[in-house]
Amino acid sequence: MCAPSNINQRRRQVKEKKLAATKEHGLSPTLIKAHADYQSSSPYIAWMFVTLCTASFYIGPALLFSPIFIYYFHPQAAAFMFCTNIFLALHPVSPWLKFRRYCQILYSIFNFHHNMTPKLNAIAKKEQRLSIVAMHPHAIIPLHGFLWAAICDQLLPSMYGYGATTDGALILPVLRHLLQYMSVGSTKKQKILNQMQVHGQNLFILPGGVAEVSTCMLLYMLGGIALTMLPIDLDILISSSEAN
Repeated sequence: MCAPSNINQRRRQVKEKKLAATKEHGLSPTLIKAHADYQSSSPYIAWMFVTLCTASFYIGPALLFSPIFIYYFHPQAAAFMFCTNIFLALHPVSPWLKFRRYCQILYSIFNFHHNMTPKLNAIAKKEQRLSIVAMHPHAIIPLHGFLWAAICDQLLPSMYGYGATTDGALILPVLRHLLQYMSVGSTKKQKILNQMQVHGQNLFILPGGVAEVSTCMLLYMLGGIALTMLPIDLDILISSSEAN
């Protein structure tokens, strides 16, 4: 343990430092309630949207494996489903700008707050450099990614760039469509370098994901722990660094 004198010294050093979470740096030290430019007429629509985003992580695998089970009862239907899955998994999907605005309907049902001010977008434009933006937390179902797409498109349009995800998610029907609507792609090094160096796009990452799911499921099977989901009412923390 540190001695009391060392602790006090470190506290004084922290107080003397110029903190980045200030309005002059574009980040407010207090949380700000997000206000949507696009609002649905009913909260039920927002909950249906959340259900679709969440269910997409299960619909994709179910569709991929469905031909195996259908084949026993109806081979022709299984063949049709197999061809449909191939089309849904491989046909190209383009980013859909309006989809980011639709994600704003999540603000109200999750009581979403953030710590960004409009000045942050002006700072990003002025610096004219690529950034790696890390968002936390990820959670097993990364609804924070949809929230980030909405808030970044709304407040930081000049920083909106390329999101990285596991390649497995990019072949799952329905899920790959939702992800690529938000400009999410592969985490392969060459793909990321191409997006950042050739296309000049910032990189977005939610640390965790597959590792969190695998670890939680393993612990659940071995020890019978209870899985819980963290509430979404959390601020987005931005960690920006110059990309080499």
